[in-house]
Amino acid sequence: MSSLVERLRVRSERRPRYALDESDDDLPLRVGAGKGKDQQNDAPAERIEREDAKEEACQRCGKSDNLVSCSTCTYKFHRKCLVPCLNITSDKWSCPECVSPLTEMERILDIEVLEAPREDSSSTEPRSKKMERYLIKWKGLSYIHCSWVSEKEYSEAANIHPRLRTRLNNFRRQKEAMKIEAERSGEDIVAIRPEWTTVDRILASRKNLVGDREYYVKWNELTYEECTWENESDITVFQPEIERFNEIQFRRKKSGDKGKATREPRQFKESPTFLSGGTLHPYQLEGLNFLRYSWFHNKRVILGDEMGLGKTIQSIAFLASLFEDKFGPHLVVAPLSTLRNWEREFATWAPQMNVVMYFGAAASRDIIRKYEFYYPKEKLKKLKKKKSSPSNEDKKQSRIRFDVLLTSYEMINMDSSILKNIEWECLVVDEGHRLKNKDSKLFGQLKDYNTKHRVLLTGTPVQNNLDELFMLMHFLEGESFGSITDLQEEFKDINQDKQIEKLHGMLKPHLLRRFKKDVMKELPPKKELILRVELTRKQKEYYKAILTKNYEVLARRNGGHTSLINVVMELRKLCCHGFMIDEPDLEPANPEEGLRRLLDSSGKMQLLDKMMVKLKEQGHRVLIYSQFQHMLDLLEDYLSYRKWTYERIDGKISGADRQIRIDRFNAKNSTRFCFLLSTRAGGLGINLATADTVIIYDSDWNPHADLQAMARAHRLGQTSKVMIYRLVSRGTIEERMMQLTKKKILLEHLVVGRLTKANNVNQEELDDIIRYGSKELFEDENDESRQIHYDEAAIERLLDRDQVDGDESVEDEEEDGFLKGFKVANFEYIDEAKAQAEKEEARRKAAAEAENSERNYWDELLKDRYDVQKVEEHTAM
Repeated sequence: MSSLVERLRVRSERRPRYALDESDDDLPLRVGAGKGKDQQNDAPAERIEREDAKEEACQRCGKSDNLVSCSTCTYKFHRKCLVPCLNITSDKWSCPECVSPLTEMERILDIEVLEAPREDSSSTEPRSKKMERYLIKWKGLSYIHCSWVSEKEYSEAANIHPRLRTRLNNFRRQKEAMKIEAERSGEDIVAIRPEWTTVDRILASRKNLVGDREYYVKWNELTYEECTWENESDITVFQPEIERFNEIQFRRKKSGDKGKATREPRQFKESPTFLSGGTLHPYQLEGLNFLRYSWFHNKRVILGDEMGLGKTIQSIAFLASLFEDKFGPHLVVAPLSTLRNWEREFATWAPQMNVVMYFGAAASRDIIRKYEFYYPKEKLKKLKKKKSSPSNEDKKQSRIRFDVLLTSYEMINMDSSILKNIEWECLVVDEGHRLKNKDSKLFGQLKDYNTKHRVLLTGTPVQNNLDELFMLMHFLEGESFGSITDLQEEFKDINQDKQIEKLHGMLKPHLLRRFKKDVMKELPPKKELILRVELTRKQKEYYKAILTKNYEVLARRNGGHTSLINVVMELRKLCCHGFMIDEPDLEPANPEEGLRRLLDSSGKMQLLDKMMVKLKEQGHRVLIYSQFQHMLDLLEDYLSYRKWTYERIDGKISGADRQIRIDRFNAKNSTRFCFLLSTRAGGLGINLATADTVIIYDSDWNPHADLQAMARAHRLGQTSKVMIYRLVSRGTIEERMMQLTKKKILLEHLVVGRLTKANNVNQEELDDIIRYGSKELFEDENDESRQIHYDEAAIERLLDRDQVDGDESVEDEEEDGFLKGFKVANFEYIDEAKAQAEKEEARRKAAAEAENSERNYWDELLKDRYDVQKVEEHTAM
């Protein structure tokens, strides 16, 4: 094994740290070592005589003095020649020559096949023998210490520790699976990603037993659980990170100045010099001054700019200005998926601030709290201090180490007992509209946090009615906006000019709202087209079958709300693709057959295919949004059959992996043609301005979710005109729901995952949605005169960005909402009691009309078919 031990020094000139007093759960550390009591009480075994043992000298360096002896052989070593900081606490210790280093293997990372060396070096015959070697990640060591182990050395160790062979076989199977996935996605298999060997930040330092400096390192893209102590000599190339750590440590000595901070009015006439990421746009400078002015006057505010205007950058500029004036610490709460984007923007615009991300498993958070939250307590000097004036150094608040803590909504709830104990200068909540529900746990927890100032960031301050805005203001200013009921009563007649003027006066100090069309004249335009698509013959058959199967539910005059919602969901999925309802069991014989199957079962995919071929030829890059994971799977299959490169993000993708995929797509000269995204997961904290085409495969019935998705491409950094294509199946529930959404009837009530809570959507409305187009579907089964066909010329016109007529485009949903009303004084207040009474009356009238009719709509359309179907089912039994 001596050759293996030598090889472990390749990267770091150091061997792995061998555990001396612990044993692996799976593999014994020492050859022949046992765990039973009888073995522990046995007499010591006879030591192995090493023929090459040096007499009273270190086996490594040949020098004497301060040697440690192996208990199982006659070798002696210096501690520093074995492992730095080696601390032998037991009389029984075995040297590395007696212990297989592979018992300290964490996992296998890669396998390489090499040509075996010739036994006869003078031979010129081709070498036929092959040998393997294995890349090993060692326990307790970082990836910079990974090393290769030969097949021979691994086999020798496996003869003693059979589980090593099992682990190798398991890795072979994993690698085969990785190869298949790599071929499918077009990605390369990388055993060690460069980020894993790049220092992200240094948390602590110490001197080891031999006097060398060591640093506790967090590695890029790895969790805090994977932090390791590293010798300074191993990370010399990361001198900026070492200097950054020392600079943060030095701040402690100057922390006495922090208490002298005083509030002063400050207005910036140009982009501040302390921002290193670039120059703020004039409207962003205005946003910075608005935030700064509000802070000085103790006015908690909403920064409600339209999506894509850089609310994150304006917020960072504001916090950086407070940092310059020695105010802190600050808490930024954001969706988990956006935290890395926040961290990156802080590093770009305000690298002088110590920003810590707080999330992850319990073990990671323990390390963050231990090393990142507080400076250690200073040792008391011998001089006793007066009891009447306790030192600030003894207070945890004065020892806070970070300037900004980035965390997620989940952590606000999970670790509230810890975070509530900190006095926060400023709280910034990204996607602040999530606080519109006062009964949510997030609202209750955050409201009790100790914060001097609060800022909410949201591109959609109001999605439905004034109550939502009142709730956000109640979170910010509980005293001024204390009773929601009183506010509802006060502004129930909001269309009167006097009421409007009063509301404007209340909101003006707390809300800043700008639109891209008003402040970014240089941003290329965007155009949205609704493309109505025919169902395929197969989809129509399924559509009729679903309606017929649910005849009893549809014809029922009372109840059945949940059942109707289930019918809606089935029909929505069918409109996307026939495979969403019934996917073939047999795998296609070849890619051509697989592509044909996909296209035959979906009218949307047929149109999508015609468009994508042209978009690829023209050099455009495309974002495709869907609400359904299964639909994204089918789109992946489609792209694979076409052999086009792509990325994908959905709710299952972790924050770190999300950013990697985004970076890969946005990289200069990127070859990725398409990005698949789920509407909700892909609508937050993502900048994909390198794409110029957005296809909304199936709409989210909260229009704001789709708007957020569109804004991923139409935002700062976009240099091309953005085309947005929304696919809608003609004569189906999709088309009807689009109409109702435009009228603001449904909004976010029919949102995937919250359908059963759609209390404002009654049975009559659901029935209306399902009924839409059904009569035409059954009556005109063979009539194709009204069907929409997209030929080559039509596709060319759709994709021609210069020839698209303005009247085909769809106005921004955002401008039709309540905040446009705020600008033009046209609010609408919904009286829930009155609305409910009207609904009850309408329900009674509808029921009476249905009772007076001999056969209602569904009886006429479906009853005969349903009866025939039941007879056929009975006959088949």
